[in-house]
Amino acid sequence: MSLPASSGYVDLARGLQARSGTTLSALGKVDAVIFDVDGVLVEVSESFRMVISRTVQFYFNQILGIPGEKRFITGEETGHFKLAGRYNNDWDLAKGAVAYGLLKLAGLNGSGAVDTARLRLASPGLEDFSAEIKRRGGGLAETLKIIAEKLNAGQYREFELRYRPDLIRQIFMEYYAGPSLCRDFYGFEPQYYRGPGLIEKERDILDHSLVRELSACGVTFGILSGRIPTEAEYLFRKTGLKHCLNPEFVVTDDGHLPAKPDPAGLGRLAERMGFRGAIYVGDVPDDWATVTAYAARYPEGPPVAGCLVRTGATSKELMSAFYEKSAVDFLAEDVNCLLSALLAVRRG
Repeated sequence: MSLPASSGYVDLARGLQARSGTTLSALGKVDAVIFDVDGVLVEVSESFRMVISRTVQFYFNQILGIPGEKRFITGEETGHFKLAGRYNNDWDLAKGAVAYGLLKLAGLNGSGAVDTARLRLASPGLEDFSAEIKRRGGGLAETLKIIAEKLNAGQYREFELRYRPDLIRQIFMEYYAGPSLCRDFYGFEPQYYRGPGLIEKERDILDHSLVRELSACGVTFGILSGRIPTEAEYLFRKTGLKHCLNPEFVVTDDGHLPAKPDPAGLGRLAERMGFRGAIYVGDVPDDWATVTAYAARYPEGPPVAGCLVRTGATSKELMSAFYEKSAVDFLAEDVNCLLSALLAVRRG
């Protein structure tokens, strides 16, 4: 759904808006498109976001022995952490959500029986807590600092005993990959979860014919994603995107570059791809922050515009508020709307 003109955006083409003052001719300067993966090329609301929710629930139910079927945090609610910033890594988001629950638990100790329904309702509320994280700069490290400041010495010792980040990450991996892919992706056999991996819930969004047609018109394509290489390679094989990509133009989380919103990945792609102008297509605030950080760090580099798509797993209500505050270069209903408009411009 388009934002009204009063929000600072104008309609450019079907399913595509831009910051006021932008015309469709601006796309004529673009000869490269760089994609994020999750929420852009594949729909992940039933995979990564649900994996976070189920990991946190399992941790409280099975690891800490806190009963309850009521979800402590839903997949959609994980979007509050995304909006807080610097939670591009979903392993970190799961750790942050568990840590947030442990903060609530500390406040309930000694006040009677606790289950996940009661824990969910305890203070601080998710909106208030995520807003505090955002004010402090976002991310897991800042989240843990906030929690440390709120707990007394005894509570913090208990927190440290209950908070096991490596175990949280392992449970996350098992839920995502399932037994058939856990060893291929991560090098271990699942220990806690043996059901089907939620990776199987992912749905392809990209119209590959648009990539082929734009490639024929001289547009090059790249990837900048927080996925680890084994996850990304599996996805590219499964969807057929592998045949459309130069491996040199793919930057994933191999541990060699800082994570988004640090713009080092965009800087590397600008160097390798040699484009005159590019668009980076993402779905969350950290993706837009990566674009603005690139412009600040590489003022002499080729320009990179930002486009956010509405197919991400963060609720449209939360994201609409962000769009209106942030004046993003382009907004698209999905990645195909952007590519269709770019193709029309390239063909004249």
